[in-house]
Amino acid sequence: MSRTMRKRLHQALTNQNLQTALQRRRLLARPFRHLAAATAPDFEPLSREIHRVKEEAIASLPRLIEQFKAEAIKSGAHIFEARDARSANDYVLKVAQQHNVKHIVKSKSMLTEEIELREHLEKRGIEVRETDIGEWIVQLAGERPAHIVGPAMHKTTEQIAELFSKATGQKVEPDPQVLLNVSRRALRQSYIEADMGISGANMAIAETGTIAVVTNEGNGCMSTTLPPVYVAVVGYEKIISSWEDAMAILRLLSRSTMALKMPVYISCITGPSWSNAISGVAQLGGQGPTEVHIVLVDNGRMTMWESADFKEALYCLRCGACLNNCPVFASVAGQTYGYIYQGGIGTILTAFLHGADKAEELANLCLGCMACQKVCPARIDIPRMIKRLKAEFVEKRGLSLGRRVTYGRILKHPKRLDRTVKLGAYLQRPFVDKDSMIRNLPYPLNSLTETISLPALPARPLKTRLEGYRLPNSGTRPRVAFYAGCVTEYAYPNLGEDVMRVLREYSAEPYYPAGQACCGAPALYAGDVKTAISLAKTNISALEEGEPDYIVTVCPGCAVLLKKEYPELLANKLGWSERANRLADKVRDFSQLILELAPSAEKKPQMGKKVTYHDPCHLKRGLDIQSEPRQLLAQEGFELVELFDADTCCGFGGQVVLDYPELSGSILKRKLDEIEATGVDTVVTNCVACVLQLRGGLDKRRSKIKVVHSAELLAQQAKPGI
Repeated sequence: MSRTMRKRLHQALTNQNLQTALQRRRLLARPFRHLAAATAPDFEPLSREIHRVKEEAIASLPRLIEQFKAEAIKSGAHIFEARDARSANDYVLKVAQQHNVKHIVKSKSMLTEEIELREHLEKRGIEVRETDIGEWIVQLAGERPAHIVGPAMHKTTEQIAELFSKATGQKVEPDPQVLLNVSRRALRQSYIEADMGISGANMAIAETGTIAVVTNEGNGCMSTTLPPVYVAVVGYEKIISSWEDAMAILRLLSRSTMALKMPVYISCITGPSWSNAISGVAQLGGQGPTEVHIVLVDNGRMTMWESADFKEALYCLRCGACLNNCPVFASVAGQTYGYIYQGGIGTILTAFLHGADKAEELANLCLGCMACQKVCPARIDIPRMIKRLKAEFVEKRGLSLGRRVTYGRILKHPKRLDRTVKLGAYLQRPFVDKDSMIRNLPYPLNSLTETISLPALPARPLKTRLEGYRLPNSGTRPRVAFYAGCVTEYAYPNLGEDVMRVLREYSAEPYYPAGQACCGAPALYAGDVKTAISLAKTNISALEEGEPDYIVTVCPGCAVLLKKEYPELLANKLGWSERANRLADKVRDFSQLILELAPSAEKKPQMGKKVTYHDPCHLKRGLDIQSEPRQLLAQEGFELVELFDADTCCGFGGQVVLDYPELSGSILKRKLDEIEATGVDTVVTNCVACVLQLRGGLDKRRSKIKVVHSAELLAQQAKPGI
């Protein structure tokens, strides 16, 4: 963990203006989300089409670059290929100096932020005015954009009014319409006086050499047409093959960005402007710039293109949908990341465009909730790349001493882990309350109990309670191996006993295989692939005993490892690949399995008791299980009160809960607020880690709302005994 990042997170989380702005944004986001769902029923097919377009374009990038250059030159544009930020900036400066440019208007462009073009020109005495209102706000504030699409989303209207008052010399009221009118008056004259216009590009179309710029304000149109000289600064990855491909992107881009059915403005520039309306003879500059320059920028992109693991990041449309759904971003906004690009995709881009050393601490902010992947219109697997990036960091630099001991010396060896937990159970005694909860820990562990209460480690872990269930009894009932996972094993063994009780009630023959170990998720998501592979082999060997028909889990994080990660980790391991795939086919979530089985006796379901349900990230997005838990609740007679944003992360993910508990607590707070808003007294979930987080957070609030795993809920109606 980084002290610098910890400090930045604390500053963001305690910045009242920032938190007010983020809260207001969340309130506005609700109708936008519903609107997006209503206007994009065809999201999946469109998303698949965009993925195809970008995949084919990036695969053919060298050819498309040459085609775009040839067509753009044919149209009259000047082309310059910039190897890095310095060469791009120097070229634009040279063009400006050749034309004696004093005033520049610039449309919104993350690439120009990346290479710091505005700062480069301003140091040479050229005035550069940002014309996107959000960009102008952060320019006045002397800051970086806080969001790919909404640069000033971190500012309150009061802060913006203060900035505008200072810039105009007049008192400006913090009213949105007033602020909009002020910005219009202040910016409009800039277009008329400008000697040069600069923009980025949403797309560069190879078949015609056209630059396409999509904006929600008219500034993009005016910046690219009114000044006599126009410069487009374009990353190689923005080049696509055809107008047909461009249409596929345009159909979903604005819906992903702002939940708009279509873009507000689309500016298409193919070379300088020509007109024959007056003399009948083609003349330059009739209705636009007389000179067009296109700067194609590499700055690390072609290195990314050469990487099989990270090439997919070049599919990014810069729509910001991933940021809009990232729980970490919702707590701290983009400037906390420290560089130009934010969120998970920003971490990958930072590694290649600014240096791998600058991305390491950013990667550790990822919860692994997969929300970014599910909303990405280009279907980019950001979590996979984050995981791979962490593995590369470990390969190059190794693990920290603490993680090396934790993963390689303890988690890797079940008996050592047992002894460590046993020691912890002894040392915790002074801090355990009468109800077996730990509400305060001494320094340096005190941060762990600032936002949640922790369950005390039990005197007897699950494996000692289920010693009589090592192998299944013979018979015709389906054999079900129970994989508990660390949280159930060492924090909630009663839940493990409930699982066995319910499975017997549902005509199964459950058993608890000896030798099972940690699933390896903590090691894998920290980049320690070797330990994860070792644990995969240990668990496969343990779970094969008894030849189960099913393997049931109560932790979706563990299930994702067993079902998806093990086959990938062992794909090239002779003798292990087939075993991993065979095991994966048998893995079931608890609710999923119960619906496949049949109860052994007539049950008396609860009638009408109201509960709400929290979707665990790895269950819904990792395993695509959403309806089954709800179906199970309905089958048992419970009335479900749907939770708003039921599938947003509770904050228990990755190393964040341990490294940055203050951040985890901020994410948890939003979830608990939504739970309390339902008015129910019981929260059900299908993840034991979520149980720990939600139960601990509600305990800190002294709330009477109960949090239960669905296995606990069903066990209350099962016959006594296991």
